[in-house]
Amino acid sequence: MKNVVMAALLLAGTIGFSQEKPETVKRQPKVELTAQQRNDLRVKELTLKLDLTASQQKQMATIIADQEKSRSEMKVKMKEKRDQKITPTADEVYAMRSKKLDAQIENRAKMKKLLNADQFAKWEKIHSKQERNARNGFYKRPKKTDGLQQQNPK
Repeated sequence: MKNVVMAALLLAGTIGFSQEKPETVKRQPKVELTAQQRNDLRVKELTLKLDLTASQQKQMATIIADQEKSRSEMKVKMKEKRDQKITPTADEVYAMRSKKLDAQIENRAKMKKLLNADQFAKWEKIHSKQERNARNGFYKRPKKTDGLQQQNPK
């Protein structure tokens, strides 16, 4: 009797695994845009959202190019350290965060100087939403449920 049950379970298991699996959607390889292309797209996005003038667009392009340059330099440095498996010290982490915050303060001052009050308010709203998404892990969305949410048992 025991052998029959084991055989039935083995048969059920092999049948279950032998079924064809649905094809998963394969992602396209990520396309890397050049720095100039990314800058142009960002300026156009901000032009649409903030209604920038031609002179503001030119100034915005230089600001974005400077940001992209410093961001790419930092990215290269971090990649080198990660490849060498070097963990930053507390002082290095403090210096990096301080430098990042200084750059954000400088960027905010540039934007305030460049944009009028209405445009600046819109920019702040867009910027805070981007920061919030980055902080909360934009791509780590909560799992969907069928409306049945479990209560925490106590």
